[in-house]
Amino acid sequence: MEIYLIRHIEPDFEKGICYGQLDVPIPPNYKEQHEVIIAKLPKDCDAIFSSPLTRCKLLSQQISKNVIFDDRLKEVNFGDWEGKSWDNINQIELNHWMENYIDVAPSNGESLTQLINRFSSFINDLKKTKFKKVIIVTHAGIIRSAMNVFNNIPIDKIMMEKVDFGGMYLMI
Repeated sequence: MEIYLIRHIEPDFEKGICYGQLDVPIPPNYKEQHEVIIAKLPKDCDAIFSSPLTRCKLLSQQISKNVIFDDRLKEVNFGDWEGKSWDNINQIELNHWMENYIDVAPSNGESLTQLINRFSSFINDLKKTKFKKVIIVTHAGIIRSAMNVFNNIPIDKIMMEKVDFGGMYLMI
């Protein structure tokens, strides 16, 4: 199965704010930016899946009217940190998380391991279908999870992988 993972465009949101599953706005010219991405996509896909967050939802709905939304495709959950300035997060908690993000979650959030497990659950269900080619509109955390699941990039290395806004990543 060919899986085309597409990252949403850059949000129109204040820099320095922690957001993962926070539903942040995108720029007013989003349709033009989406057209550039859509022009690069294969036209013969069996299904289109998307995170339900607006920054993915609008792109996926511009690709197709038949989108399957799945919460497992959302970005990592930063829990109580969502919407806070990184500078205003308790620095002891933040430093502990930064040193142990693979297995440690922010308060009421999830760790990298939990994110990968969530994505793996989605992939296991996807493998039960007869689809040959799918598009997934999602987030950097999910794309990095795919790099671990499909390309065997070690979990402690995937956060160093560059994932561009509007980027397309093929997994087979």
